[in-house]
Amino acid sequence: MKKAIIIISIFISFTACKKEIKDIGTPSSKVDGLQSSWKLISCSMVDELSLIKESVKMGDFFTKNPVNVLPNIKFETLAGIRKYSVDTNNLLINFFQRPTGTWNFDSDEFPTLIQFVPDGGVAFELPLGSPIRTIDPVLRLRKPIYCKGELKFSYVLEFERK
Repeated sequence: MKKAIIIISIFISFTACKKEIKDIGTPSSKVDGLQSSWKLISCSMVDELSLIKESVKMGDFFTKNPVNVLPNIKFETLAGIRKYSVDTNNLLINFFQRPTGTWNFDSDEFPTLIQFVPDGGVAFELPLGSPIRTIDPVLRLRKPIYCKGELKFSYVLEFERK
């Protein structure tokens, strides 16, 4: 009888501790998450050599126009080709070289950066500063600046979904 009670109590303790795993559904597409129109809301310059990564807001220095119209960027897929367009008029600092081009992720499932190929320009990459899903209202990109192979500072661009 004691053996039966011990076996039943062990069985109950093992089944009681079993965690229930809930399915959270299919992961959202990162490509769908990026495809939208985005408005630049913030640009900061970060000192990468500083221990505390000091930063300064660059919004006032962005445009030649006193109205300070910040650029917008649009990512889309047309006939299977991933394209971007950005308004670069009146900008003092242009991170995108040309107003149009193609884009791609380094990995569609787990992207860490966006690869840009401007029309008539030189290909470049911008690392993502945060996840990008269809539910995320903010896109963060980082433009690292190197001098003699050493990272000196970065521009952090923050866009808001329109």
